[in-house]
Amino acid sequence: MIGLQLGAALLCVLYGVRACIRRKQPLFFKLLLYAMASYLLGTLFTAVWALVYGRGPQGFNVGLLGYMGTYFFLLSSYYGAINRLADGGEAKYRGYRLVSTAGPFLVLALLAWSFSRAGAVSCIPLVLLSVPIAPTLYFSVKHLILPDVDLGIIRVMRPYNACVILFCLIQVFGLAPACSGTAVRTVASVLSAVLLMALLPMAEMGVRKWFI
Repeated sequence: MIGLQLGAALLCVLYGVRACIRRKQPLFFKLLLYAMASYLLGTLFTAVWALVYGRGPQGFNVGLLGYMGTYFFLLSSYYGAINRLADGGEAKYRGYRLVSTAGPFLVLALLAWSFSRAGAVSCIPLVLLSVPIAPTLYFSVKHLILPDVDLGIIRVMRPYNACVILFCLIQVFGLAPACSGTAVRTVASVLSAVLLMALLPMAEMGVRKWFI
């Protein structure tokens, strides 16, 4: 399955580079490209490790830094590039922001469950990736459910935000020791690859409608 993820990550990077060369892209899209490049580096390390040792790396490893970079870039694309355009901070939308905290709380609940089932050492990869994934889920859920604004950003980016939510959740469940099992890991890997390849095309379709 690592070969599938490696191929998907490479296609994403090539697609993003081509999109940036073909037409001017906003910072939001460029940050997504950096996220895909980080994912490619993390997956490449994992693939080489598996090729040399016959199994994937356990516990903390350099590949995790690449995966962490993916979610930090996704988080940066929300917090630094699009959130100020999509959410004006109006008090009347406070309820939507509270509902959006369900994403991070779900990650924390899965972490607690995994700790109780597998112990702290087995949960190191999940803990490290949960640091950027939890806030990324908050912004992606918020941007999915917020009412549309004058610029139309919320509406056109909803398919992309739904894809980010699914991608993050599948990554978390795939890493959780409490959800271990060959079948679970295989399904998570396939779905992750499919969603990964959908992220940039969905983002570009949305960007075309609001970025000039």
